[in-house]
Formats: sequence, structure tokens, C-alpha cells
Amino acid sequence: MERPMSAVSGPSPYERLRRVVDAIDNVLMVIGCLMLFALMFVVVGDVVLRYLFNAPLQWSYEVISSYLMPGLFFFAASHTLKAHAHVAVDIVHNYVSRRTRYVLEALVSVLAALVFLYCTFVSARNTWDDLATAATSTSGLALPTWTISLMLPIGFGLLTLRLFINAIGYIATLVTGREVTPLPPISGTEELTP
Repeated sequence: MERPMSAVSGPSPYERLRRVVDAIDNVLMVIGCLMLFALMFVVVGDVVLRYLFNAPLQWSYEVISSYLMPGLFFFAASHTLKAHAHVAVDIVHNYVSRRTRYVLEALVSVLAALVFLYCTFVSARNTWDDLATAATSTSGLALPTWTISLMLPIGFGLLTLRLFINAIGYIATLVTGREVTPLPPISGTEELTP
């Protein structure tokens, strides 16, 4: 017996991919927030120990500069793009049509995705080389360097996926006329709305 086709089908492959990337993004943002809290605790602990007991944490600089700060940056890059919080030059957008804005966003998203795809491959290759050679940091902790460089391909890779998803959404909007991915807001326009 055949099952009747329902009027409402499941999410499209595009929507499923967007949801997967959003879920990974959310996990990385939680990790990034935990890294921020860890950074605050390490800094406060280091300052307290340094000035009250003259016994600073010897490992704090390396952990902060090699793990916590890069993790905060790279794990948040894709989410920042999703939230339209990256610095944007949108002077031209005030003077072009909505359709032209979609064309520009699609073009910039594809070009940026190609650049970050290259960054993903280069950083993944470097991370793999660090793992294969068992390279360690030159500091007193002698941490495996692949654990440090692993954050780059993760962050670049997710940003690349987000850029390709945006590009597909902008192009789909142009082709279908239905807004698949909304345009980023133009800065300053929120003051002009009544």
C-alpha cells in the first residue's frame, strides 16, 4: 500500500545543512564561552598569586596565548558571521537595489568561502604535520603543537561552510524570488525606521 504524500514535506537539504552547521556553531560557542571564563579565572588567579604570594602561575601565558585566545577567536568566527557582527563596509548598499545587494552578498560570500577554504586546507595540513612529527611547543609545558593548531582548521572550516551556505541562500533567493537567506542589515538603518 502506498503512503500518501503529505502536503508538508520535511526540511530541504539546504535547511538540514544549515541546522547542522548551526548546531556545531552552538557547541563551539559554548566551548568559547567556557574558554572565556577559564581565561578570566586564570588571569585573576595569576594576578592574585603574583601580587599577594609572589608565586605567579608559570603556565598562564602559554595557556592564554596558545589555547584560550585563539579558541575564543576561531570558535566564534562562524557564529559572528551568522549574527552579522563582523565589520562590514556597506556604503554601496544604500545606493543599490535589493536584488543587486543579493548579487553582491552572493559574490562576496563565494569569494570569501574560497579564501577560507584555502586557509582550512593549509591549517589542516599544518595541524596534520604537527601531529605526524609529534612537534611540541618550546615553552616549559612542551605541549603538542597540533593541539594548539587544531583550532584553526575547525574555525576556518566552519566559517567556510557558513559562507557557502549563505552564498547558496543568496543565489536561491535570486533564482526563486523567495527569501531563503535574509540580507544583513545596513548599518545606521535601524535609526531610520519609525
